[in-house]
Amino acid sequence: MIGLFFHLAAVLLAALALWSIRHEYNERAATRLAWAATPALAIVVAAILLIVSPGKRYELWVAAILIGLLIGALAGLLLKINRDYGQQLLRVPRTWDGTAAASLLLLLTLARIVTSHLMNRQSGKFGVLGAAAAFLAAYLTGRYLVARFHKAPRAIHLDMTLGKNPKRTLVT
Repeated sequence: MIGLFFHLAAVLLAALALWSIRHEYNERAATRLAWAATPALAIVVAAILLIVSPGKRYELWVAAILIGLLIGALAGLLLKINRDYGQQLLRVPRTWDGTAAASLLLLLTLARIVTSHLMNRQSGKFGVLGAAAAFLAAYLTGRYLVARFHKAPRAIHLDMTLGKNPKRTLVT
């Protein structure tokens, strides 16, 4: 019963992570806190799935985290960012990778509920769902860290309004 509670919490947090990344899909200016919300929620979701995972494959999890951080950092380098220095806003053109990663994280949490509580199947004890969640969380985190601390300080200034798309070309 407690496992079901944790799995439902993971689904809710994964849905919040997907909702929190909407500023990238809509090309809207968002605060640094809004940018940090998605990877933070993804880390909590991955932690929940790893803790309740019946298969404890730590080496697989560590590999998934390291590879996710590396690929996420490379994706962060490819982002074109504009920044409003006065209002501390960031904006990117429409991106699909972050939205796809958050969507996959939500699908993983739903798959965990279906396989663990609705199908009553025996686990293979491989920890693959937990490792996949850890990979996605690490991807989103690496992408955020590079975008926020490497790309954003070098971004050109563009006057923006919170939650709005200035409809201007991004250059960087």
